[in-house]
Parts: sequence; C-alpha cells; structure tokens
Amino acid sequence: MKADRKKFFFQLLLNCVLLIGFVLSGVVSYSLCNHPDCTIHTENLFRISLANSILLFVIFAVANYLFVKLHKNPLDTQHIDMLTGCMTRHAFSNVFRHVLLDTNRTLEPLSVIIIDIDHFKIINENHGYQTGDELLTILSTLIQSVLRASDRTCRWDGDQIFIILKDCQTRDACRVARKLLDKIRGQHLLSSGKSITFTTSIGIAQMISTDNTESLATRAETGLHSARDSGRNTCAIGYDWILIDYCCEPILLPA
Repeated sequence: MKADRKKFFFQLLLNCVLLIGFVLSGVVSYSLCNHPDCTIHTENLFRISLANSILLFVIFAVANYLFVKLHKNPLDTQHIDMLTGCMTRHAFSNVFRHVLLDTNRTLEPLSVIIIDIDHFKIINENHGYQTGDELLTILSTLIQSVLRASDRTCRWDGDQIFIILKDCQTRDACRVARKLLDKIRGQHLLSSGKSITFTTSIGIAQMISTDNTESLATRAETGLHSARDSGRNTCAIGYDWILIDYCCEPILLPA
C-alpha cells in the first residue's frame, strides 16, 4: 500500500510540474509577445520561450508515460489470462493473501468458489482444443455477468476458475453457484456444424479465522470433488471434516 501511494504521489508530482512549467512558459511567451517595445530581439526570445514550452511539455509527457508503463498495477494486462480475462494464478496469489488479511481485520464474511467444466478433457479430445478454449471464454463471460465489481476471478488450473466473493456467507455463495449453474446449462456452442452443450461442477468454502490461502482453497476443492461425486452439474460445500451436498444441507456423520 505504501508503495502504491509513493507511485501515486510521484506521478501527481510529474503532472504538476508539467502543468506549472507549461503555464509559466505560456505566461512568458504572452508577455514577450505583447511587450510595448517589441523588437527582433524580443521576437527571438518569444520563439525560444515557445520552443522551451513545447520541449518541456514533451519531456514531462514522455516521463509520465514511461513512469506509468514501468509501474503497472498487478491487475494490468501482463497479469491477466488473455483467454478468459481472469487474473493469472501467479498474480492472484498476492491478491488472495491480502484479501484474507483484510477479511481478518474487518471481520466480514468471505467465501470462495471453484468452477470446473465437466468432462473438459473429453470435449478437447472429441472437438479440438479450439472448442475447449471457446468454452472457457463463454464460461468466463457468464461468470462476469453474475459477479459484483468487488469479486475477484482467477484462472486456477486449466479449465478451473477460482472466485473470491467478498462480504459473502456460505448460503449467499450457494445462491451465486446455483445462478451460475442455471446460466451455464442453457449455453451451447457450434463446432463443425454440431451443437455442443456443457455443464460445470462447483466447490464452495467460507473462510474461518484460522484459514490461509492454501487451507481455504483446499476446502473449496474438496467441495468440488464432492460435486463431481454427486453426478456433476451441481455444487457442494467443502469442509475439513464433513461435506455438504449440492442442496447446501449438512450431511450428518453417523452416530
């Protein structure tokens, strides 16, 4: 956060210097141009002042451009998966860690979701990798249409997309998951004249105070495995000691 503030103030300083220099040069140029004793000498000074003004503007404009280019935010394109538009897993790891720290500080609920395309390997083998890529693009677009601006997405592992739902309890995460499932079921893709439909399985987990990124993600993956075991095309909540079925109702352990 401190580094971001330093970058912001430095960029603000560059812009202020650029503006001040341009205004002062303009004032000097105007004064020389309207001087009562305008001579060839003052005209030359005017030209020099105008040239300095333009040169100053170009120098600081270039400096500002280079500064922005060299200090890109982690959410910039270099950290975005070009196929899905989600963050890469490498960039996401830092964001995930900071979100968990903020959640522990604010004590707001936080849930995560992992979405996996059912039988994705078979789809790639039968219809080609281009079709698989198109399905991932469709999936990402559907996910973004459901999520809020505060939610974060990451291309987690191949055909899996990981979602952080801020200020979201388990039951609310279940509603989001069901909404995603309903939207995805109605989608189809034309490939070589054939209509391809696809479904997804979803794992859900809510953060607890002792969680780190690994433990929370592992619980969500446990829920994903449970959804697959329940026949796919459904969602399940994962816990360390128990699983919740796709209806988000607890499965009680035998006495």
